[in-house]
Amino acid sequence: MKVINYIIIDDTESNVANLKENLVNYPFLNLIQVCTTLDEAVTTLSTEDVGLIFMETSLGGTPTFPLLKQNLPLPPVIVLSSSHQLAVESYEIGVAADYILKPVTLQRLLLAINRALAQQLTRTSFQQLDYIFLKMGRKIQRFDFQAIDYIEAYGIYSKVVYHNQLFVVNERIAALSALLPARQFVRVHKSYIVNLSKITSYDRNFFHIDAEKIPIGVSFRPKLEGLLRLFESS
Repeated sequence: MKVINYIIIDDTESNVANLKENLVNYPFLNLIQVCTTLDEAVTTLSTEDVGLIFMETSLGGTPTFPLLKQNLPLPPVIVLSSSHQLAVESYEIGVAADYILKPVTLQRLLLAINRALAQQLTRTSFQQLDYIFLKMGRKIQRFDFQAIDYIEAYGIYSKVVYHNQLFVVNERIAALSALLPARQFVRVHKSYIVNLSKITSYDRNFFHIDAEKIPIGVSFRPKLEGLLRLFESS
């Protein structure tokens, strides 16, 4: 697993301690510097291989957004704040991968990291992200897209059928539908997402993955008509 170096831009010890405590749960992340000024952050970015930034919205009352406006070749930035007031400005600048309201939770942090990883690949190459990290209880698990057969809703959780095994992840199916690449995964029912590359046969009511039958929801059928025609033509 590739290790990603990150920095924290924050001058409040309690904030830094809380964030570091949460990020210990992600072994693929490596902290290389806590920057308490923007000048220190710029110096670190110019001398170190930084793949991710966690940034507070102010340092001692001084806004940190000027860093995002300097046209520097920044890695993905996850903004943390106790107020939603700067969220719109953050997204309008177009650099931040995500904006998290404090207190930070592990689940929300994982969503932001996945978004940042996807943004990082989009910026640096034509390669598409081919995996996702999802939380299972207290564990963070990597799932390679090509090995996921399908996903089934399970209340506030989801069941992921992966390498012919079932894993329960701490994410609703609606959230997974937004995170997974649309080129490969399609929501075919309110309770199911299917990996298109795994479909072995189909009829008007079901997709089949070997012996598994995935129902096609009535409300989803109109959106799937084009996909069904594509299968028929091929």
